[in-house]
Amino acid sequence: MHDDKEGFLYPVIDTAVCIDCGLCEKVCPVLNQNNVRKPLQVFAAKNRNEIQRLHSSSGGIFILLAEQIIQNGGVVFGARFDKNWEVEHCYAERIEELQPLMRSKYVQSRIANTYKEVESFLKHGRQILFVGTSCQIAGLHKFLRKDYDNLLTVDFICHGVPSPGVWRKYLEEIISDKSSRSEVAGKNSVLLSTKNRPLRAIKIRFCCPQYLMRMIL
Repeated sequence: MHDDKEGFLYPVIDTAVCIDCGLCEKVCPVLNQNNVRKPLQVFAAKNRNEIQRLHSSSGGIFILLAEQIIQNGGVVFGARFDKNWEVEHCYAERIEELQPLMRSKYVQSRIANTYKEVESFLKHGRQILFVGTSCQIAGLHKFLRKDYDNLLTVDFICHGVPSPGVWRKYLEEIISDKSSRSEVAGKNSVLLSTKNRPLRAIKIRFCCPQYLMRMIL
């Protein structure tokens, strides 16, 4: 996978080792579009736990589903920030590991090897919850090439993911700014820095739906 000029990851085939099996094209959700389907039923719901809801981006349903899966011995896959404040997919097997997976991250996440990890857990009989964008969910199902009764996938209404390159550039500009600043792209944010200490973000929060973002450094 290689970055394009906007920072989006795209596959690049190593022709020196390619055996022309065509499998990559067979599992591509863009080349192999699913038939259009209408929902059987539509529900509206919200988490009654106000604390969990306040730590969520919207209704707080993810944490309820995730806790149930883990209590049943399952594994939860979702998106979190890595140490460089870029977004990656990972999995959690304990309830205390779910917090980084909560809230929206308006940046394309790196899937890396999570599809293989999902397949391995499924074959060992573990119940799986995988949360991602619609194209990530479609990609997972194409990769698996079969249905699993122990797999629950959850996507969300998506209108495209912003450029990881723009996000990376924004972080670099914030970190390189040696002056103290406040009200950064959001509300009540304070960025603290000194000449001898680089800025280090300790919390980033995207606010739906206006794409406002709070950073505490």
